[in-house]
Formats: sequence, structure tokens, C-alpha cells
Amino acid sequence: MTKYFSVFAGLLCMAFQANSGANTLFHYSSNDSLLVKSDFYTYFADRTMRIDYRHSGDDKTESFEMAKIASEGSWAGRTNHLNDPWKLGLYFFEVKDAASGKTIYSQGFCSVFGEWQTTAEAKAGVKTFNETIRLPWPKNEVNVVLQKRDSLNRLVPVWNLTVNPVEYEDLIPTRPSAFEPKVLLDNGDPKFKADIVILGDGYAENEDSLFWKDAQRFSDAFFSVEPFKSRIADFNVRAVLGKSTQSGIRLQRKDFYPDNLLKTSYYAFGIERYVLASDDWIVKDYASIVPYDFIVILMNSDKYGGGGIFNLYITAAAHSRASEYVMVHEMGHHIAGLADEYYTSDVAYEPANTKVEPWEFNITALINPDSLKWRDLVAPGTPIPTPWNKVEYEQGGGNKVLLSDPAAGKVGAYEGANYLSKGMFRPEVNCIMIAGKEFCQVCKRGINRVLDLYCE
Repeated sequence: MTKYFSVFAGLLCMAFQANSGANTLFHYSSNDSLLVKSDFYTYFADRTMRIDYRHSGDDKTESFEMAKIASEGSWAGRTNHLNDPWKLGLYFFEVKDAASGKTIYSQGFCSVFGEWQTTAEAKAGVKTFNETIRLPWPKNEVNVVLQKRDSLNRLVPVWNLTVNPVEYEDLIPTRPSAFEPKVLLDNGDPKFKADIVILGDGYAENEDSLFWKDAQRFSDAFFSVEPFKSRIADFNVRAVLGKSTQSGIRLQRKDFYPDNLLKTSYYAFGIERYVLASDDWIVKDYASIVPYDFIVILMNSDKYGGGGIFNLYITAAAHSRASEYVMVHEMGHHIAGLADEYYTSDVAYEPANTKVEPWEFNITALINPDSLKWRDLVAPGTPIPTPWNKVEYEQGGGNKVLLSDPAAGKVGAYEGANYLSKGMFRPEVNCIMIAGKEFCQVCKRGINRVLDLYCE
């Protein structure tokens, strides 16, 4: 492992966008009794409703405008755990039965707008992003309440939309023309599996075989790492290739602007290595060709780069050095909202507020050491905060320090995480979310908790 890995900016919805309020909300125990089962067919039909909307604003304001409601065919998401107990993400939406007011479905997520809002560019003026909410098709009228975390990380309503499904019952799923998708892994009914769709961008007319090889390589790399390796039976993996008119990805070299199918581009928010798709509606159109929960965009590029956003998608350059590492790292962001644990890379974002507790499973502001959210994994007698060779690491020791530190493999609270040298702490000295080859114990648990919602 080289220092190159440790400075990768797999930029997700940043923790400082969503610093938490009440510590009790983020005290995770090993008791998963919160995962209360619900009766899916009482409230929903076996269809997927997609709400496309425009999200506009600047660094201080935001507004929402519905664009359309679409049908994506059969529902492949959660059916036993309709309400998300973990409430991860900068944003969180609840679907409420209009007649009773009961919350019948909920989901947390992050967005490109949420990241952009913390950049210097957002101070210059208003910008609009296309975004999407997906939910099982309600049988009766519902209120969709979108919430966002405030400066104390409390979820507060920012948009309310009433939807009468009767008005849209005749909608037929429309999908773009594409090659027949390939099934790379089939373990059963999508309703009880975590479904990954791999999309290709920047693959031209004669590059079909290259994409299929890249997709299989992603799948192999993903399932080589725990906890995914042990849970391979809980996943389905499908791949969909659409043709780009030109081979390659925007700005993989100077003045290179091909018309990518999924509109991915380097230099997102001015960071060369950060890659985002500019229009989420297009991404969702192609993803909807197959059942999916999680989206992987493989880019036909050898230029180092990628990104991962919780419950949105990941991007990864398929042919760059460290591509397999980047893919797995980004899936940690995408599936479980894990924060980056490194803090030595330049980013485009404003400094974090470390006076409130972040919502992510794997970082803490350590406001109250006695209520550390992964306290149950800490061995008795471990000092909190936990000493490590931080000075040596910051003075150029790099990943060698992470690998050789006497505390390696031991859960504690190690200062330096989420782009902050001071005031933010990670669970272990090393982890995939900083530079390691494996997820730490806390990250593994966070991933498993999310996967249990889809697979039980």
C-alpha cells in the first residue's frame, strides 16, 4: 500500500454537512431490535415510484420543484424494514399515509447539491441540480416529507409533496435503448437481496468486451473484501452498457470533452480526481433497466479518480492504478455512508464544525468519551482518546506508520479523520476508509447493519 491511497478523496456527503445533535440518536449498540418488520403489501403495490425534482439554491438557501413522477417497474428495495432506523445521511425523506399520518417508508441519502452547497462556488450564486427520490408505489395518497440536517444535525422539514398514486397508475416504465443487461451474480429475489447495477460510461461502439471485463473485475474486487466476501449470497450484481459516441471521460486530459452517455466528468468542484455525473435523472434512467439498490459507474479511463455518495452512486476509473481499491472504498461511502478517515488531502469544502457529533458510523467528535458510539467494541482499559503515532504520520511517515503502529487492529478513538487533523476521531488506526486493505470493525458493523435492512 502506498501513500497514494491515503490521499484519495473518495468524497461523499461530508460529515461537516451533517453534524449530529442528540448523542443518543447516534449511540449504536449491538442490539438491532430497531429493525422492526412492516407489512409491505398493506401500504404498497409491487412497483417503484420515482420522483424527479429540481434542487436549487446557494450556500445558504435551497428550494425544490417537482419535475415528474415515473414508474420504474417492480420494486427491488426493502420490504421487511420499510422505515430506516439508522437515519444516516444529510437528507432524509419520510412517506406518510395521508389518511392516518403514519410513516410507512423512510430513507436517508446524500446528494451532489448537499456537497456543492459547502463549496466556495455556492457563495457566488444559485445553481440547480436534477435529483431523484425512489420509493415503493403507494396504494393510497401519501405525503412525502423531505428533511435536512440543520447546524446541530437535527432533521428538519424542507419540502413537502402530496402524491395521489391514482393520478399516475397508467404510467408504463420507459427505459433507454441499451444492450441487454448481463447478470454477473444471481442469488434470488431482488426484494430480499442487495442489488448492484454496474453502468459503463465512456465506452464506445467497439468496446463492449472491455466493459464486461471491467464489470466482472469490479465484482471480483468487491467480494474479495469483508464483510462483502462473507455476505456474497446476499447480493445480486447486474451490468448494463450503453454506448457513448466517443471513448473516454470528460477532462481525463486537457480540453477533452466527449459526449459521455452518463455525463461523468473529472474536476468536480474544482478537484481534479473527483468525478461526478452531472445529471442524476440520466443515471437513474439507465440503472432502471434492471432491479437495483446501489449504482456503480465504471468509467473508461486510466486517469486516477472517482467518488462515492451515500445512496446515490459511485464513480471509479476502471483502468487507473488502484482502481480496485477505489471501487471498494467508494462502496463504503455509497452503501453505509461511511466517512473518509484520512485528513491529509485538499478538498473543496468549508471546515467542519466539530462541536456536534457527526451522523456517520465511523467518525466521532468525541464530545462525551463516556458515550462513544462504538464503546462496546473498545477493550477495557483502552484510553479515550487513544494515542497513536500521529506526529510521525504527519511528518511524512505515511502508510508505514499506519501499518506499524502498536495500536493497529485495536478499536479506540484516534484523532485525525474526515479531513480534520484536530477534533475528529476514527475507530482504528487503519482502515480502507483511510488507506488499509480491510474495513475496520466499526465500519464492518455499519455496513452489515445497512445490508440487514435489505436482506432480512
